[in-house]
Amino acid sequence: MIKMYLWLVGWLLAWFSGWLVFGRRGYVPKDTTADMPDRLSIIIPARNEAANLPQLFRSLQAQQIDIHEVLVIDDGSTDQTQAVAQRFGATVLATKTDQPGKAAACWQGAQAATGTLLLFLDADTTFLTTEGLARIVTAFQNKGNQGLMSVQPYHHVPKVYEQLSYVFNVVLMAGLNRFSVFGESVKAGGAFGPCLLCTKQAYQEVSGHQDMALGILDDIALAKRFMAAQMPIHLYSGRGLLAFRMYPNGFKQLIQGWTKDFATAAQVTNPGLLAGIILWLIGNSTIPCVGLRYSWPIAAVCYAVFYGQNVYFAKRVGTFRRDLLILFPGYFCFFLCLFAWSAIQTYIRKSVVWKDRKIHL
Repeated sequence: MIKMYLWLVGWLLAWFSGWLVFGRRGYVPKDTTADMPDRLSIIIPARNEAANLPQLFRSLQAQQIDIHEVLVIDDGSTDQTQAVAQRFGATVLATKTDQPGKAAACWQGAQAATGTLLLFLDADTTFLTTEGLARIVTAFQNKGNQGLMSVQPYHHVPKVYEQLSYVFNVVLMAGLNRFSVFGESVKAGGAFGPCLLCTKQAYQEVSGHQDMALGILDDIALAKRFMAAQMPIHLYSGRGLLAFRMYPNGFKQLIQGWTKDFATAAQVTNPGLLAGIILWLIGNSTIPCVGLRYSWPIAAVCYAVFYGQNVYFAKRVGTFRRDLLILFPGYFCFFLCLFAWSAIQTYIRKSVVWKDRKIHL
């Protein structure tokens, strides 16, 4: 009986930890009053993104503010990426063969850009509203055009296997330290790679993506360069504004995508928040096992409470299905297994595979 009550206390602590580490929504304000005195250059690094680019370009064409230029940096694509980008009127550049990778593509695009504001967008992103770009630029202007602004897109997950990305999305956002109840009082751990906004002047001052190794987490490395220069980091959730679909090509792609850098990213999380995240993960993954051994009624109540929390969190990060979330302990066990595999790939094998490239870490 005592052990059961100890487990109950542990579950309650885990549940409260979830609210502590992910209690701040952090949505981009709805203000769209940007006066746009600055020229906006959009830079899109792309590798085999012919299928994704049309949706992004159509959403950009519908935006309410003027875009100075769109540059697509083709990173060795073997499909029709260049042709698709040119069809939509973008300026297309190609990365140098001796300098492949997303970071090199971003740096090359930034050097070619003639705007005063630089917006880096992943090719699989899309704006959900015609006011999306105006809201992002206005939010940055309201921060004095200072530092680096980053938005994590809302995750579109239409297929069943894609639902397994739920826990990764929450941990990714919580792990960058700005979505806890402590808000911006905690130092940011990094930035979100799919959407980054800064002035060209600031980007050049911190050397941007220059000379970043192929296997490095470019979003976190870029944020570190801004912070080293005493420039602020502004992190937001993209719900209702910006979305992406990360792994549409099957379960193997999902495994490779989350494996490639997740264990490394954990290093930037505030130690106190990291402890809270770990406690939350353990609590969510152990309820069925303890229920079998001790008390089903108590376990059922705890299960329902955790389920409600997960439904709320899932709604904030993507189109995750409530009916499948009833199996949430499985989601958490999958996360823990894949995190362990990521650690093995990162620290023992020291290499990962992504988009037909073997990246040495």
